[in-house]
Amino acid sequence: MAKEVFLRQSSGLVRDVSPWPSMLANWALITGGTPLLIISWLWLAPGANWALAYLITLIPTLGMAFLYYVAAASMPRAGADYVFNSRAIHPAVGFANYWGLFIAFVLSQGFYSYLGASWIGYLFTGLGLYYHSSYLLSIGSFFSSKLGRIIWGLLVGTLITSAIAFSTRFHWRFVLITGIISVIANIIMFIALLEINPSVFSNVLSSFSGISNATQSVISCAESNGLKFYPVIYATLLASPAVWYYYSWYNVPASWSGEMKKVRLNVFLSIVVAIILSAVYYILFTQLNLDSFGAKFLTSYSYLYYKKCCCGLNITNPLICNLSSIGAFTPFFALLVLGNPILYIIMFIAIWLPNYYSGPPLVVGLSRYLFSWSFDRIMPSWMADVDERFNAPLKSIILITILSAIGVIMYAYLPILSLVDVTVAFEISYAIFALSVALMPFLRRELFETAVIVKRRILGIPVISLIGFSTFSFLVYITYITWGNPVLLPVNLPTILSLVFMYGSGFAIYYIAKLINLRKGVDVSLVFKEIPPE
Repeated sequence: MAKEVFLRQSSGLVRDVSPWPSMLANWALITGGTPLLIISWLWLAPGANWALAYLITLIPTLGMAFLYYVAAASMPRAGADYVFNSRAIHPAVGFANYWGLFIAFVLSQGFYSYLGASWIGYLFTGLGLYYHSSYLLSIGSFFSSKLGRIIWGLLVGTLITSAIAFSTRFHWRFVLITGIISVIANIIMFIALLEINPSVFSNVLSSFSGISNATQSVISCAESNGLKFYPVIYATLLASPAVWYYYSWYNVPASWSGEMKKVRLNVFLSIVVAIILSAVYYILFTQLNLDSFGAKFLTSYSYLYYKKCCCGLNITNPLICNLSSIGAFTPFFALLVLGNPILYIIMFIAIWLPNYYSGPPLVVGLSRYLFSWSFDRIMPSWMADVDERFNAPLKSIILITILSAIGVIMYAYLPILSLVDVTVAFEISYAIFALSVALMPFLRRELFETAVIVKRRILGIPVISLIGFSTFSFLVYITYITWGNPVLLPVNLPTILSLVFMYGSGFAIYYIAKLINLRKGVDVSLVFKEIPPE
């Protein structure tokens, strides 16, 4: 059957991916870019116990991570999570789900490439403010401008990032080296933050800004402009949607499981252990920043910055006005207290490098989804062409490069695009995957019995079904309480239309591909009755 319906009898990919670089890649995919979001979004849950919020949300997240582990370990092929999803209940559902997720990832690649220049801008702006240097401030201003973001996003965030992904071996060496550098830089940052306390910071900030009791002035201004600190339990529950998003992207290693050595161990480390390490990292990063600069100050600062720079409100607090060009970039606060520019640069590297080096693994992952769709005859055959020298589908990587570049331009010139669309796409796609896994033992019993590595039952119900239904329910709850949130999920016509397009076009592509293949004498439905060849 494989000879007749699959594109060919062998994938042509090589199992050359070791566990440690794969795990470091996913740690970067999960945490890359998130530290600045964490500080910027503190106002979403004023008064929360963030460490507790991370631990509470970690439970369903680990359940979801377990489902991806089962999928990738059971069907270790390119795009394994898509392969599993498309064979769990119905191929059209599986493809449409991952097509929507694919669009979200591509937009994210463009968004973070575009956003990366802003962080370079923060680096130079912080040094310019500290040294009162107009030259450094001008460099920071350039990278924060639309032109600077486009140039950086296209050249560094897109072209160089994709070039790194061309050679499989070079790519994973790059990930290993930059991953180790990132871990060391973060350890140094955490040690440095231990040297700072809110009292010292408040005095230094007042001296730097010339504002008496500067931190309290920010808190008072925020409260007078509508910020309210809630009881800790309620605020902690409010934090769960944001925390859930911080944990997302952990499914991506499943896409390269067809190239993993020691598949089960590799997938477990890359997905499950990476999530646990990310939780530890988030707890340390958030708590150390709150303990160093003051929870109320950072929450108030993030609130006023959002109201001024994102909502356009007239915030008159002089500190917010003077620091609006640097955002919630806490390494600058550390620079004010510690007075060490070298340490400031290391802290910048700790925050920026994981975001950058997560780019090539994302390109690899997205190209493997294209590869798997081509192998299943949904996409053109050239997407599964493997270059013998680089052991990679270069044509698919080039296509991802083009799409990412388009994403950069779209974020520059179409303000209507925003992170919220990506957030809801993850919620929907993860929920569909969880439900599909839960239903598989009942709808595809034979495939479940022969292919899935976890067959254990509790009270006659498969464990993967219990976990799948539970995580699906959690994601429905998260979507419900997020609905209408001005940052995470605003309810507007563009958001709804984008979702209809993302998933609707997926169904259309599947059925068009099925019709085209039928005219060639190939029944695509037969593809999804078995696992693709290695």
